[in-house]
Amino acid sequence: MASSTPSPATSLNAGAHPNTTNLLPTTYDTWCGCIRKLGLKICGFLQRTNSLEEKNCLVSAFRERQSPKNLLSCENGDPDTRFQHTKTNFSNLFAQDLLPAKNGEEQTVQFLLEVVGILLNYVLKTFDRSTKVLDFHHPHQLLEGFNLELSDHPESLEQILVDCRDTLKYGVRTGHPRFFNQLSTGLDIIGLAGEWLTSTANTNMFTYEIDNYLCWCL
Repeated sequence: MASSTPSPATSLNAGAHPNTTNLLPTTYDTWCGCIRKLGLKICGFLQRTNSLEEKNCLVSAFRERQSPKNLLSCENGDPDTRFQHTKTNFSNLFAQDLLPAKNGEEQTVQFLLEVVGILLNYVLKTFDRSTKVLDFHHPHQLLEGFNLELSDHPESLEQILVDCRDTLKYGVRTGHPRFFNQLSTGLDIIGLAGEWLTSTANTNMFTYEIDNYLCWCL
């Protein structure tokens, strides 16, 4: 039987890490490669023709373009597709104006960015030991500033945002460092991210307990 001679490609990959061989370049890797080549061309151009002031301006613009804070992009990796927070008047917008409504993408993005801002502000204050565990008010005091009756008409998105802030403001901060009970002993950021992810995927976090309970009932 004739012995086979390893191909050049096989010889090159013989000492490579098993997790890095035979991998096709991803879209992100390709994009980064293009950015590097573009950066080298810009640097070469700067060295030939531009003044020092012009060089600094172009380099600053190039770095800002690469900055991760400006690359809040969609899943396709397109750096020009960003979620920009713009000032929006939510007093004239309602739930029916959000997705899946036609042309509701921009309103949905802006509304969710506002909600995320409220949540992030609450998370940061939760870990501040100088804040109160509970901004306590008696029921009759809350009734002086809030109308708890359900309206026959839909509330605007602006009112919904106000309700979100008030709910977090007057609720117990169960993630506060000074709050302990048998169910809550702090706020876990990774767990919070998992809950957000689960809600976005429109699923739930329970499996074993509920399945066994249903089997027991049947």
